[in-house]
Amino acid sequence: MKKLTLIALALLPLASFATPPQSFNFSCGKTGGVYSDGNGGVWVDGQKATIKQSSPTYWEATSGKTVISIMRSTEGNPDISYTGPNRIHGVCLAEDEVSFAPAAQKKTTTNAGPSFSCAAVTKGSMEDLICQSTTLSAMDLKLTETYKQALAKSHNNSTIKAEQRGWIKGRNECWKEDDKNACLAGSYQQRLSELQSKYQIKE
Repeated sequence: MKKLTLIALALLPLASFATPPQSFNFSCGKTGGVYSDGNGGVWVDGQKATIKQSSPTYWEATSGKTVISIMRSTEGNPDISYTGPNRIHGVCLAEDEVSFAPAAQKKTTTNAGPSFSCAAVTKGSMEDLICQSTTLSAMDLKLTETYKQALAKSHNNSTIKAEQRGWIKGRNECWKEDDKNACLAGSYQQRLSELQSKYQIKE
């Protein structure tokens, strides 16, 4: 009995490690982005990563030659950094404007709609109109993917984030127009062209 008790005590710290990282959505410079579903699944730039936990509050997610270091924080978002090929490294930042969830996860949460959740939009808003239009939904998805590429190429520059927030604000001004759908489509096309041209992103 004493021997069994000692074995149980020895295994207790290992059992306490079996906790997944909290859910998060971060952009990580050239690495792209990292996403955690909070249930043990972590994706690095859309690829499922291998998780290794070395303490109750620290994990490493490895995908190819990229390693994401995850430190649980008591203040909300975790502290995340990355190390990639050719010794590139940096700090990942919380990303609210674009989701780095894998395609299957997005399809589950958005029913193949736009890049955001249609369940959370206000009725009659520009987001509501986008959700109702398959064309605008497709444009939103395409722009989101292009923005993610531009964000990575800009090394997570704060300027492009500010520009994107400004664009969203301008897009939502389409409520003033008689043909709101045409206004939204034009806004998406203009922003898409800007990002593709400035960051040399091919369709």
